[in-house]
Amino acid sequence: MNNENRHEVDPARILQDIEANARQTREAMSPDQRLLFSIWGTAWVIAFLAVFFTLAPLGAPMLSNVLGIGIAVLAFVLAIVFSAVHSAKRAIGTKGPSMLEGAIYGNTFTLGMIFAGLLGWRLHVSGLDAMGLVTFALAALCLVVGVLVVAGSLIWNDRTQLIFGAWILVVGLLSLAVPAPYNLLAGVLGGLGLIVLGLLYAARPAWVSGEVVRGGHAGA
Repeated sequence: MNNENRHEVDPARILQDIEANARQTREAMSPDQRLLFSIWGTAWVIAFLAVFFTLAPLGAPMLSNVLGIGIAVLAFVLAIVFSAVHSAKRAIGTKGPSMLEGAIYGNTFTLGMIFAGLLGWRLHVSGLDAMGLVTFALAALCLVVGVLVVAGSLIWNDRTQLIFGAWILVVGLLSLAVPAPYNLLAGVLGGLGLIVLGLLYAARPAWVSGEVVRGGHAGA
């Protein structure tokens, strides 16, 4: 058999082609990370700035509670709706274990947020003041999101998620080092970091994407 024929039936080449095709299919059916990072980064910046200006400057806040909290809620609701619609459209036609994993993972986020919200409410009823509640809410948000995203990075062996989750945990730690309401600026910094991550994912994907463990298992 000549070299040309040997090259045509090279098993390693065939496996590489199969893996490349599978990767392209996964990317085509997965949410656009660049878009989601930009949307959520913008939502974080708007929401935390709005809440910050309902509390600062101390004694003479720039926004009323209704307006500031309304803007924050609207920013997050729009981000949730857009993300859900976008992800659902990209996932049309997918079935099997990966779809079940995604559903469980997404619902865990929801339960984590509900748990943190109810705990914050209980603490407030028990006497936690507004500034203490702000500190708790931001730290709890970063804890739930950061831990679950880092766990997801290991489930899907995805370095982008690992960077995302680690950054959110760092933001949570920074927020605990600064007194309220100025700790809300850590949330703004977190949003800016997500926007930068999205830009890097688009311009220099090799810097922020790929496997966490080379050759490791990823959810299929």
